[in-house]
Amino acid sequence: MERFHIDAASCAVLTSYEDFLKLDLDGVFVVTPPATHAEVAVAALQAGKHVFVEKPLAVNLEQCYRIKFEAQRLRRVVMVGHTFIYHAAVRKFKESLPMVGALRTIYTVRANFGQYQEGGLINDLLPHDLSIFNFLCGGFPTSVKADVNRHQDVAFVTAEYGPVTCNAFLSWATRTRRGNWRPSAIEASWNGPGQDAPALPQEVGRAGRRRRYKHFDEGTQNLMIYDQSEPLTVEALHFRSASATARNPSRGSRTASTL
Repeated sequence: MERFHIDAASCAVLTSYEDFLKLDLDGVFVVTPPATHAEVAVAALQAGKHVFVEKPLAVNLEQCYRIKFEAQRLRRVVMVGHTFIYHAAVRKFKESLPMVGALRTIYTVRANFGQYQEGGLINDLLPHDLSIFNFLCGGFPTSVKADVNRHQDVAFVTAEYGPVTCNAFLSWATRTRRGNWRPSAIEASWNGPGQDAPALPQEVGRAGRRRRYKHFDEGTQNLMIYDQSEPLTVEALHFRSASATARNPSRGSRTASTL
């Protein structure tokens, strides 16, 4: 209450989520620790609410299916929070793909983002990169392989999307915070919402006599991003829109202006 300067007299303080679910609400946001997501989400669905669940949806596949089947049975909307696909730079990135040709490789780095989490490095960081991979590749991976060190603080992940290979480097052990992604023929990075525009170095590889590939940079094109909307706000508006129509959210396909 003190941290967010909330007046206790004007804000009800509840001691359990069961009491919260008794309120007259159309939808709820579940932002509790991942181990509690399934329990709270299912209870919210059974209370007649549409549910937004912060990533990861749950801690195992059984819990994910439990949430899914309960939402289908009760005809409620469940949406998982994947903030980065609502980032203006990521959307511009996808729009720019026709300019540079088909993707071959995407490489991402996510280092020193947040504190150590009980759920582990993969559950905490990888959902961001996988959501970006799914969004850019237009589907789900056919295979995923993760190599995690014994300290559970550094991992390297490979996800295959047909002809496109996506790699993610994840680390809690890196002192400098980094977040960027580099697809073949495209490069982009960001520091925060609306701060950096993607750069597209149009590189083309050609095999020489010794079967080595030379890369030709035809010039880097900086793309201006005029959409300065906050990704979390766009995501929340998308959930509200999906809840109002009782339709499954189409991941990251709308902007703040259309919502």
